[in-house]
Amino acid sequence: MSKAANIYWYNPDMSGRRTRRRRRTAQSRVSHKRTPWWLSFLIVAAIFTMLIVSINFRAFTEMNEESNQNVRLSSQIQNLMDENLALQEEIHNLKTNPNVIRREAKRLGLRSEKVLGLTN
Repeated sequence: MSKAANIYWYNPDMSGRRTRRRRRTAQSRVSHKRTPWWLSFLIVAAIFTMLIVSINFRAFTEMNEESNQNVRLSSQIQNLMDENLALQEEIHNLKTNPNVIRREAKRLGLRSEKVLGLTN
């Protein structure tokens, strides 16, 4: 008999095998545990949380660095403003105060008569 004709003939051994296979797959489905829904939710939530934490940590670090830089620059600005005021005061004293003019003339090695003659 040909194999094509053989599928139409009843064979008790084949039908028994099929039911056994069906039983095995049914048993394997029952015995195989499914993952709980909350586990997949927990994994997604954990990944989302890690993403949020990493983004916020990066932003916090950059903000902290910029804040430190702002403090440093503010301190430098204050120092430069103080130095500028001191220089302006010194310029004013050199223009108007004869004692300061004499002191600077001595420091430079000039005679005070020449310096006083120039300022009058």
